Amino acid sequence: MIGARSDNKRTKMAATFVLRDSARIRYLTGSMMYFAQGIPQGLLAIAIPAWLASLGASASDIGTYLSVIVLPWAFKLVTGPFMDRYQFLPMGRRKPWVLGAQFGLTVSLLALMLIENPAQQIGLLMLIGVLINSFAATQDVAVDGMSIDLTPVREQGRLNAFMSFGKAVGWGVTSAISGLLLVNFGMQVTAIVAASVAGVVLVFFVLVLEREGERRLPWTAGKAMATRLEGHSFGAVFKGVNKVLWKRASVLVMMIMAFDGLVYGYGQALMPIAAVRLFGYTTPEWSQLVAVMGLIGAGVALALGPMIDRFGAKRMLVVTMSLVGVHAFLIAQTQFLWQDTTYVRIMLSIWILMLPVVMVCSIALAMAICSSKASATQLAIYMSVANLGHSAGSKIYATVADRASYVENYMFLGLLVIGMVIILLFHRHQHEQQEQKPREGARNFTVGTGVGGAGLYFSGAMRCPKCRADMEQIDYEGVEVDRCSVCNGVWFDEGEVEQLASRDAARAIDTGSARQGKKQNKVDEYRCPRCGGGMLKKTDQEQSHIWYETCGDCHGSFFDAGEFRDLAQVTVSDYFKRLVKPKRRES
Repeated sequence: MIGARSDNKRTKMAATFVLRDSARIRYLTGSMMYFAQGIPQGLLAIAIPAWLASLGASASDIGTYLSVIVLPWAFKLVTGPFMDRYQFLPMGRRKPWVLGAQFGLTVSLLALMLIENPAQQIGLLMLIGVLINSFAATQDVAVDGMSIDLTPVREQGRLNAFMSFGKAVGWGVTSAISGLLLVNFGMQVTAIVAASVAGVVLVFFVLVLEREGERRLPWTAGKAMATRLEGHSFGAVFKGVNKVLWKRASVLVMMIMAFDGLVYGYGQALMPIAAVRLFGYTTPEWSQLVAVMGLIGAGVALALGPMIDRFGAKRMLVVTMSLVGVHAFLIAQTQFLWQDTTYVRIMLSIWILMLPVVMVCSIALAMAICSSKASATQLAIYMSVANLGHSAGSKIYATVADRASYVENYMFLGLLVIGMVIILLFHRHQHEQQEQKPREGARNFTVGTGVGGAGLYFSGAMRCPKCRADMEQIDYEGVEVDRCSVCNGVWFDEGEVEQLASRDAARAIDTGSARQGKKQNKVDEYRCPRCGGGMLKKTDQEQSHIWYETCGDCHGSFFDAGEFRDLAQVTVSDYFKRLVKPKRRES
């Protein structure tokens, strides 16, 4: 009895670690995986550059190091299609990729133990940094894909907030602690501690299942509970993107994102070196300042959403970038105050705080023009341009650092900001919602930020609000509707139900099983898959047994499989269905 009771308890505990079934597990898992992504950010990009500066490494070497280690994040967009193509479904669609990437991240952090004299081993440090960030970027793409697969629309905002918070805590805590460890114990101990924490996250994720009944590891019991979702080919995706990528507004946005990256990369190389060599900060002091102010800046950035909606991304970005430019010129022209520790601390704190604020505004600007069918890839390209600019900015600093004074370096940073603001003034994009059909304005992604980067996940296709699978576009006599590729539910934009409410149209569009539709009909609490608005519960006036949901904002409607066919024809059986089915409580 005791043994059976114990087995039942273990089974119950195991079942609670199923992502599909538990919102709490989704929030916890997303936070922990993004926390793990923050470990290399805090160590490689914040603590180590300041430590190298204190050890006498040249500004050129530090700038080059920073420009190289960020490159994996610039090219991570190509890994998504490979994850869609190669899957081990008995463990889930994304878990094998997440698990492998997290294992690689843990082991590659241990490779830092090979560094004995970092100032003399910059080349090896760069190679290890690229390896670590390659695994971190792969883990990021896999976790984002897993979030899209398993998270209801109504939870996406909350999940993204948890993930962004997890990453901010990850790089903040890592930078503060590793700054102390590097100075007091060296690289070997720091590498072991960082890898150990990443290993704890790895062990936790082993226990997690995407869906109940799947395997935890390749050799354990379980079976495939999900079907393979066929993604778009590279050719099809980039053909769609190419139609909009080279328009005037898009080219300007790419230039803006490139300059945004240049400013970020140049400043990220300049600031820790100036803090240590010019302003007298120790490695721990700089790491702790970045951790504290970065977390505050992340909170400010996330709170900017309503202001961006009210004043527009362009205006907010012009204002924030202008403040960054004024800040750079002010530091350059107040050399007589560089000995004032309070003044220096305030100026450095303002710089750190402004980084995530600028980032959230620039991402919002890029999001505003992603209106094509391949909007996910379009936005990913903009982010890659920004990351390439980041790499180039650090390399530019590496090139000019030893030839220019700190005053000149800060002046050049201000000039980069002026260049970005000038390009911004030429940007004249109008909101797609005012110019095009609702379908073309749809975007399905969520953004969050931290100083270390942006947390971003998206899907190129619209997602089914009930089962989270991709929805495919169906054309019937020139009218396009969206049908779920798995549960066969159908989404109609405003006015399309009336246009297509004929028996022939319904048969061509609504091809799913009515029995399956009855199961999905129980799910009636979700957000609009088109605009994220609240869904209102409705019943058809003539056939009250037909229940569907309509968005209170964009007025689109979702019908479960079989419901639209039923709506298009009235039979004798509908009379009896009306008598049997209870009255729906409409919202």
